[in-house]
Amino acid sequence: MRHVKRIPPPGALRRVLGLLTAVVLLTALAPAVGAAARATLRPIVFVHGFFGSGSQFATQAKRFASNGYPASYIEFEEYDSLFAENSREDVLASLDRRIARLKAATGADKVELVGHSLGTAISQEYLNSSPSRAANVAHYVNIDGATAGSPPGGVPTLAVWAEGRGSSSIRGATNVYLPNESHVENASSPATFAAMYEFFTGQKPRTTDVVPESGQIQLAGRAVRFPSNASPGDAVVDVFEIDPATGRRTTAQPIRSMRVAADGSFGPFPGRGDAYYEFLLTRAGTDQQHHLYFEPFRRTDLGIRLLSSNPGEGIDRLIQRGRNHVALLAYRNKEWWGDQGSNSDTLTVNGVSIVNEGTAPRDGRAIGIFAFDRFSDRRSNPGRSFGLFNVLPFMSAVDLYVPASATANGTVTLSVTQRGGGRPTRLTIPNWPSANHTITVCFNDYVS
Repeated sequence: MRHVKRIPPPGALRRVLGLLTAVVLLTALAPAVGAAARATLRPIVFVHGFFGSGSQFATQAKRFASNGYPASYIEFEEYDSLFAENSREDVLASLDRRIARLKAATGADKVELVGHSLGTAISQEYLNSSPSRAANVAHYVNIDGATAGSPPGGVPTLAVWAEGRGSSSIRGATNVYLPNESHVENASSPATFAAMYEFFTGQKPRTTDVVPESGQIQLAGRAVRFPSNASPGDAVVDVFEIDPATGRRTTAQPIRSMRVAADGSFGPFPGRGDAYYEFLLTRAGTDQQHHLYFEPFRRTDLGIRLLSSNPGEGIDRLIQRGRNHVALLAYRNKEWWGDQGSNSDTLTVNGVSIVNEGTAPRDGRAIGIFAFDRFSDRRSNPGRSFGLFNVLPFMSAVDLYVPASATANGTVTLSVTQRGGGRPTRLTIPNWPSANHTITVCFNDYVS
């Protein structure tokens, strides 16, 4: 809103009347000005990187919404980054359909395109493939990925680079360097958000925080197989509100039960921004249950991702299971640093530190740390990672014995303090036995 300086008439009464008149006029004009500003916003499409998903952009979506974007304006182009379930041409064609649908739904002339890591190579291929495709994109953001000799497709480009990329650039683009950020963090950080928002709108954001919404919010997302991002098949998602101090469900019945759609999607359904939720994913034909726990969403979140593996396949084959111990994954879309002294993260499970120089060195780029009793010997070795987890991207593992009980009447407490400050986060969950239960605890990638 443009500020107009007025010269008040002389006299105390006139000053009061003038002030009241100004307030009335500004109040009357505010909705119209807000609607006009909203009409200029374009939808945003995020293309993730290798072993990634739309979850890498979920916090950014909420930051855009905190600054006036409709939550429905931000979508995620997800695909199998191993290209077994799809080809690159399939991904480009899917982008065509998504962009056309978003333009029709919002009335926008173009969209904003954001790529991260491998997603930048796909985005650049899309923009360079034809002038008509490039004409559908107003701005392009290239996050810590491919370089280029000129802006792809001639589209105005912002390139953001993380640690170790100080010599990288896209010639002719606006290049921003954030050398204290790691690769995945670079996609989810407040600094990258601020650069994107100003690039898209020409203005600095009012805030880089995730501003909580009061009252009812909307929650939706997809249950997907990792890393293909394909549907888990015939499955149901049950949602429970839990007490974060005990991990116990507050009701015997779920607050919402949803059959997963053919594309893995579920929702939207109403929730609260301050509530703690458990999402229970159950596939047909198996007795294995996957419990996913989240910190409060704070505001409407349409990008929830329930990342899972088919029982006995993929990553699940690497997990030692048993009736007497817990198997869990601590996950966030920001690398865990355990070897940076006072600038490290802390993560403890029942008081045992599992983020350290042996499990989460900065150059390991782990965003997911698996913790389970490696040999089912009721012994722990939390000082180093092991096995294939050391070579798989963005993963680590800890040999940690956490006792389980058949009825899960015990508890497991995880405590996190993020580097950069902020309050410690504690979340307590039931001690589900790993023989039939998988646990993922999803932590926020921002400091609250």
